[in-house]
Amino acid sequence: MKNFRTKVANFFELTRAYSVLTSIAPWFLTVIWAQIYLPPIKDVFLTLIGIICVHLGTNLFDDYIDVSKRLKEGETLDSINFGTINNKARLILNGTFTLKKVTRIIAILYAISLLIGIYYTIIWGGWIPVIIGISAVLCLLYPFATKFYSGELIVGIIFGPLLMSGTYYAMCGMLSTRILIMSISIGLLSVALLHTHAIMDWEYDCTVGKNTFCRLFKTKYNAIKALGVLVWLAYINVIFFVLTGWLHPNALYVLLTLPVAVKLFKSIREYVDIKDVKFTPRWWMGPMEDWENVKKTHMEFFMYRFYLARNLGFLFCIIAGVACYLK
Repeated sequence: MKNFRTKVANFFELTRAYSVLTSIAPWFLTVIWAQIYLPPIKDVFLTLIGIICVHLGTNLFDDYIDVSKRLKEGETLDSINFGTINNKARLILNGTFTLKKVTRIIAILYAISLLIGIYYTIIWGGWIPVIIGISAVLCLLYPFATKFYSGELIVGIIFGPLLMSGTYYAMCGMLSTRILIMSISIGLLSVALLHTHAIMDWEYDCTVGKNTFCRLFKTKYNAIKALGVLVWLAYINVIFFVLTGWLHPNALYVLLTLPVAVKLFKSIREYVDIKDVKFTPRWWMGPMEDWENVKKTHMEFFMYRFYLARNLGFLFCIIAGVACYLK
């Protein structure tokens, strides 16, 4: 049993499963809004499994590409360093998982999601193969997108419009204007999450020449302003479509997440200004799992801000789903 738990824990770390809330949350919102058509329970779980497999596979593929690139440049596994994110690809770098084994895991994860996609293509046809095709191309392009400052934008499209529209179509056999509208906000918050990550890894990205969307803004202070624009646009999108009647007024309950957004801005500014602050998770900030172990590894400065950015999108989806379901 202990050996099994170790394997599960290693798999979770290898695939960076702590980030999966960013895909589960928009899936949850979509499922709740699809309840008017009472989709079968099997569709609820199959879409979740497919989304998780794509997410974890893409995380791992990204690490595989980064490690392979550094090895081709002549570095050894034990000399590779990924800057602030010192746990990135750790189990590959320490030899727990070989690149060959990583390739097999990626193939299995993508194969599961592909089979689920084929199943829904047979049932519904229509937009399913189109959404799958676009998603597949973007997933394959993602590890190379930093050459063009577009990695974050790709994630926003995948975890916003494509994920939510694809999930809704798989369960209901149609597209939804409401889902598409809300998916724009979710996509923006997904971009904001990676943008926050990039601000904290600015120096390393500059050193290795990694062209994140963040670096388009030349300075970290400009990047923080861009973070504000991304987040406020997510709220403005909801407010605008509530006022124009496309969304139910209950969608405005997402404004309850504003304290998390404000805390994120304050915290990321403190990071850039190198202020020594105490990191104290609060219930209203959302889940900050395994916090004691985070402190033991001295990664509070990074994970606290990452959790805030991740939880902003997570809480946004949960509140929007519940509020509109109870209307």
